[in-house]
Amino acid sequence: MSEGRGFLRRFGPFLGILLVVVVAVAVWIGVTLSGGDDEGGDLADAEAAAIEHAVGDFAEQNWATFGYGYSQNRHVPFDEITKENVDQMGKVWEVDFVQEDDSIPEGNESYPLYVNGTLYVTTSFNHIFAVDAESGDVKWHFIPSEIGPFKNFGLNVNRGVAFCDGKVFMVTLDMRLISVDAETGELADEVYIYDTVKDAKPEFGYYETMAPVCYQDVVLIGSSGADNGVRGFFMGYNTDLTPAWENPYWTIPPEGQGWRSHGRFHGGGATWMPPAVDPETDTAYFTSSNPSPDFFPELRPGPNPKTNAVIAVDALTGEERWWRQQLPADEWDYDTVQPPQVIEAEVGGEARKIVSIATKQGVWFAYDAETGEPIYERVEVLNRVEHPKLQPGEPVTIWPGAVGGVTYSPASYDPTTNYVINGRIESSATLVQVETAEEVERNRVRGDVDTGLENGFGEAPEDYDGDRGGLTAIDLANGEVAWKFDVDQAVRGGVTTTATGLAFFGGDDGFVRAIDTSTGEELWQFQTGSRIATAPILYEQDGQQYLAIVTGGSPIAQPKSSKLEVFALGGDMEEGEAPERIVPTAEQAPEPEGLGQYFTPGAEPKTVDMLVVGSQGSTNGGMNFNGYSREQLTFSVPQGWSVDVTFKNVSAQIPHSAMVTAKASTEMSQGQQPVFKGAATPDPGQGILSGTQYMNFKATKQGEYALLCAVPGHATAGMWVNFSVTAPDTKPAVSTDQERFVVEPAE
Repeated sequence: MSEGRGFLRRFGPFLGILLVVVVAVAVWIGVTLSGGDDEGGDLADAEAAAIEHAVGDFAEQNWATFGYGYSQNRHVPFDEITKENVDQMGKVWEVDFVQEDDSIPEGNESYPLYVNGTLYVTTSFNHIFAVDAESGDVKWHFIPSEIGPFKNFGLNVNRGVAFCDGKVFMVTLDMRLISVDAETGELADEVYIYDTVKDAKPEFGYYETMAPVCYQDVVLIGSSGADNGVRGFFMGYNTDLTPAWENPYWTIPPEGQGWRSHGRFHGGGATWMPPAVDPETDTAYFTSSNPSPDFFPELRPGPNPKTNAVIAVDALTGEERWWRQQLPADEWDYDTVQPPQVIEAEVGGEARKIVSIATKQGVWFAYDAETGEPIYERVEVLNRVEHPKLQPGEPVTIWPGAVGGVTYSPASYDPTTNYVINGRIESSATLVQVETAEEVERNRVRGDVDTGLENGFGEAPEDYDGDRGGLTAIDLANGEVAWKFDVDQAVRGGVTTTATGLAFFGGDDGFVRAIDTSTGEELWQFQTGSRIATAPILYEQDGQQYLAIVTGGSPIAQPKSSKLEVFALGGDMEEGEAPERIVPTAEQAPEPEGLGQYFTPGAEPKTVDMLVVGSQGSTNGGMNFNGYSREQLTFSVPQGWSVDVTFKNVSAQIPHSAMVTAKASTEMSQGQQPVFKGAATPDPGQGILSGTQYMNFKATKQGEYALLCAVPGHATAGMWVNFSVTAPDTKPAVSTDQERFVVEPAE
């Protein structure tokens, strides 16, 4: 005994130190082997507390925010569905949103939420559905007001809602932030974003498709519109929709300053996918997309700082912490737009907290979460990354094209392998850059799509057989590609992983698939019959694990439906018919000539599309539509036809509007009223400076009317043309005293 006491007396302190070291090493090994311990650890605990604050009762079976947790890692701890039984999964129910409401457009990019037994999912045109997560019964359906004007937007999708404070939050195409009671579906409140974010209006090129994130009662949003030359921003609102930040975080300089001083209305740097948030530090990480003109860098010289970047700010105040740019002076439209991820993992032989991001260029980066210090850079996710410098007037083929690489597709971090898994699109495009800056600027109005190409966003190369895609896994331990899984169509929507080593995703080919995260081997597939442009969520309801995914496809991929489809073990194995493969053509539709550029058949029977341009040229001192005034131009529409009008004001000095009204109103200085419901642009008495607005109406009564500018004094100055509603059996036409163009209606 005395020898034992002597040993302890002499070596006890060293044994104590040794014990501390051994325990520390054991803990480090445990963290390392678990890739950061997705079910424990400081970050996970902080996330759990933050989600509990948002939904009132934390339960890991909930999918309560866009990426499951605020870290955007899309990894769930569920273990009912395994590699051994995943092939027994089938469909248990679906909701067809178009059958629920035929005003909902086909195509859907929504990422659902699941909170305490209810799924919350959006559709195009900003509808929200609350669905019983076990039965598929629709609990309520929210329809926003005034969705008609959005028909002329290039995109009409919405990617989801945020949940907190007993409400769901959505941003709308016309730049509103809306809160809806989560139990009843009744509108709680709404605000126009441009009331607190200067000039963030639809007529100036802004629109909203993103899913917000609600963190500590702060609703975090950005916007779309970089291709339209908007000034990108990121902003926080309280749950009562008052501003949570003193000012928005602007990603680029004001109009006319810095690199934006070389052209009219150029900009970019929009944030159109959700941020990640680190609840340990209250840091929000968001992306800032491409500068514009997209493909003509001479009009925005220099690196265009904070575009194509990851930016870290204080989530509660908006104060900047750091930023890193992934592609300076972008001339190929290679946005950084994927939702960032915050990951605790073994990185380069040590436990670190990092930010992971992939880009449309098809490359991947990792940064230190606290400092922004680069860890891994430009790891190629795609099979081919090749983009020569553009040449004025000459065709240049690039890989990927502007809709390829890693677009809005969220990645998943799988701690069972320490892999980040990205969906990808292998694409190509041939770009023809315009020859001069004057061509880019000609007839440009604020909010116009701003590409700098002769051929839009590029066209398919000759003999191109369509986009392909797949998954790419990157090992965080060394920054190297661990495996790739290839499919013969694009994978747009993203990936979700589980504790049992499964990665679930869908694609343009209509399949939802399960992949072994350790090897990249396919273990299950199910043909939904519809293109998929979103990622699945997984949730647990009464002890059973479900997979929910929205199908219908992206507008880019010719959608054919809009559904929520839910799968579980033992579900129905009957599959749908595969959608046809998309093979783009290099042939482009010819530009309409003459009066045909102002008047074209609509997509639906008995519809016509009109382009009305205010102040085009010097006719009547600029007081004109499409270069004509008074009796010089006549639009004719058959009675009962619908008319979709895109109105552009080219003037940056004089506001204009458009309205179809009584012919006698041309002699009124102000106060004119539309003769058909909807036949006026918003705030017609005020009008807009350089920008774009829309109106949609049905020509219900025959007669002779006027299309005029309702800004006071403009109609009496001659800013009007004829608008005639003719017999129902006639054809639409537009005419002058020299020319007449007749529209052949859609079948």
